[in-house]
Amino acid sequence: MELRLLRHFVAVYEERSFTAAARRLHTVQPPVSQAIANLEHELGVRLFERTSRSVWPTSAADVLYPEAIFLLRRAAETKTLVRGDAGRTPVRIAAVTSAFPALLPALLPELAEWDPVVVDLGSSEQRHALAAGRIDLAILRDWADDAPDHIVLADERLLLAVPLDHPLAEADTASLRSVATERIVLFARDRAPVAFDAIAAACAEAGFSAEPVAHVQSEQAMLGLVSAGHGVAIVSEILGLTSWPGVRFLPLPDTTTRSPLRARVASRDPLGLLPVVERAFRSAQQALGFGGDDPARSSANHPTAPDAGYASGRHPQPTP
Repeated sequence: MELRLLRHFVAVYEERSFTAAARRLHTVQPPVSQAIANLEHELGVRLFERTSRSVWPTSAADVLYPEAIFLLRRAAETKTLVRGDAGRTPVRIAAVTSAFPALLPALLPELAEWDPVVVDLGSSEQRHALAAGRIDLAILRDWADDAPDHIVLADERLLLAVPLDHPLAEADTASLRSVATERIVLFARDRAPVAFDAIAAACAEAGFSAEPVAHVQSEQAMLGLVSAGHGVAIVSEILGLTSWPGVRFLPLPDTTTRSPLRARVASRDPLGLLPVVERAFRSAQQALGFGGDDPARSSANHPTAPDAGYASGRHPQPTP
């Protein structure tokens, strides 16, 4: 089987268009169509259903896609492996920024047999990058579904982030109703739609609509504005595990809304990453004491308990 045919197949599969695939491959449409026809003949199956307006992969194409990705990646690595420059398989990881302090230190040691390349991307960007084959693992905010290419890491509780001079800064817990009239720093929805919707749902549950003072692209920008007294923020539980100068994190025991954290991979998990990610996350979860409604959590770290293991901003806590 020629690698050229697999490259053409992957391009058509991901673009859902022979014309777009040709542009991506820097060629014209007829060679792409001929390559797919040759591959279908060689395999003895039909890979795409074609109409005048659309191209849709068949079930056979869905099976072939992760194998083609794996074979092309291995082919690209062969020269390096033969030269002896590296003995590890590259793995491309993207994660939401909030996962970096708590999860990445636990995950990277588990990837000793791979050569990880890590970037921070918003959840929407990760979904597109994963679908296009530009990353192998996405750690993102995503609603649960029944797809076999994902695992649920945690349905995290939400915390309220306030500046140190805020009237609530000395409290042990907070209610969202207490900040109903205050300005709230929110994510831009196009970058973090699930986080945005979770925050909006929590505010609705408390009986009000958030009055955004800013729409930001990252947790750093959000907490920077909170620290400057420019508003308050509602953040995921994992973000409160490390201290932030000038910010106090408060549990919200009367809020049932959760912020879902998921790990997603390419179809059929061709690199076998999901068990590795789950093992690393459970290790971090046990060490730091977080993760939604996990019954194994100790009462000392439960978000309804005073200070709940969250960084206060008044007494910076080292990350375990």
